[in-house]
Amino acid sequence: MHTQSCRKTRVSTHISLASAKTLHHACRFARPQGGHQSRHGCPPANVSAPVSLNLFVTIQWNLTSSKQDNFAAMRNQRFCRWLRTRCDQLGISVAPYYVYVREKNHVHWLVHVPEELIDEFTDLVPRWVTSLEQKGNAQRKRAQNHDPAPKGTVKVERVGNSVAVRKYLLEGIRPADAFRLGIKKISPQGTIVGRRTGISRTLGPAARKAAGYKAQRPVWSRNNGRILSAESVGLP
Repeated sequence: MHTQSCRKTRVSTHISLASAKTLHHACRFARPQGGHQSRHGCPPANVSAPVSLNLFVTIQWNLTSSKQDNFAAMRNQRFCRWLRTRCDQLGISVAPYYVYVREKNHVHWLVHVPEELIDEFTDLVPRWVTSLEQKGNAQRKRAQNHDPAPKGTVKVERVGNSVAVRKYLLEGIRPADAFRLGIKKISPQGTIVGRRTGISRTLGPAARKAAGYKAQRPVWSRNNGRILSAESVGLP
């Protein structure tokens, strides 16, 4: 008997509540950087990962030659390999730590890069974009040999306030769920085919459980402009 399995391609218009919670807890587990959560928001985590997500990268795929979203390949075939190789060369041990949100025409990538590699990383990301578009060109196998992507395609910023960045990443949440995670500003981010959000294993459920991380119950609710605790209104 001939059988054929078809995997449905995921299409979404908002960040689901489940994905939003995953992203929220991954960001909260990362070592905090600058700023503080508001008094009505989720309190600081009881434990933290060993590193902070110190760089905020935005890649505008619509400005590239192919206009193709190559983020998965960049993350796995370029960044993770580069990080492993360079850390071995420097005699340090740093695993990949990151979260990301794909939006219409671009991706936001919150990532940890060791301080001594930030300048190199900043130079390489625009070249990784180009190298993936020219994959298979034997004359330019090394990313350093590629010209950077067009100006404005890649923006790399240091994170000054991890709480603010976390909320910014979650602006694409489904409006009806926003209050559950303290998201006051909602901004629809278009239709996405495939995974809309993702996190590294180092910030995932298993890593958090091993560290003894404790999730906080939702703390926001709307009631005529007042903020109520989840427990007082019976939210799950």
